Amino acid sequence: MRLSFCTIAVSALTLITLSTLATAAEVRVLSVGSTQIAAKAIAAEFEKQSGHKVIFTIRPPFSIDKELAEKTFDAVILSVPAMDNHDEAGDLAPMSRAALARVGVGMVVQEGGLVPDVSTPEKLKATVLAARSLTYIDPAIPNTSGAIAGAALAKLGILDEVKNKTRHAALAVGGELVAKGEVELGFFNLSEIPKGVTVAGALPDPLQGYTVYEAAVLSKGSMAEAVTAFVKYLASAAAAVHWSGAKLEPAATYVRTRASQ
Repeated sequence: MRLSFCTIAVSALTLITLSTLATAAEVRVLSVGSTQIAAKAIAAEFEKQSGHKVIFTIRPPFSIDKELAEKTFDAVILSVPAMDNHDEAGDLAPMSRAALARVGVGMVVQEGGLVPDVSTPEKLKATVLAARSLTYIDPAIPNTSGAIAGAALAKLGILDEVKNKTRHAALAVGGELVAKGEVELGFFNLSEIPKGVTVAGALPDPLQGYTVYEAAVLSKGSMAEAVTAFVKYLASAAAAVHWSGAKLEPAATYVRTRASQ
């Protein structure tokens, strides 16, 4: 009798395990790099709670369209203007967009060097004019820190004045230039500060701009419940601590985007 009971218990446990494995799903997510630290931490919690697996592909904003055209994903994390374009093109499942977080731009200097005061537009202007060189991403690339930095310099009225000492470079290259002291100042998203540099401060409020991020279910990917559940979890109250920890502002703390109203 005892043997039979053990046999039944083992069989039941096996059935439960097989059932769990059968319902577990893979969620394939295409994301821009500036959200990856928080998104991966949130995904780890989601995996523990749900048993599903989240697989990320991280690409820069200018490579997202190419990646979507060549491969199949279930969900995407993008800035709002880019998300608007994909929504209008019918790439997103209806009503699946969720506001996640936003990030502003900060100015950095070489680690260990003098850290200037850039707390006001006037002080930032004086610092940039006095610097021998500066770097940020090409402002012609939309939805990037470079576009925000370029707009800030234009508002200060010094964009043309500093053009000859400005080097447009991608994040990794620009960060290395500042870290090595080859360029004096850099402007980057506060969620993507490279190693070897120190944040002097965020752009002052009158000059600050934000990149706002959303997640959505893709219409050509899996329509499994796990996909929708993960997108919702990214925007949940439980996820807010991870967005804040990665230097992004959770959506609940600011005026929400059109898609989340």
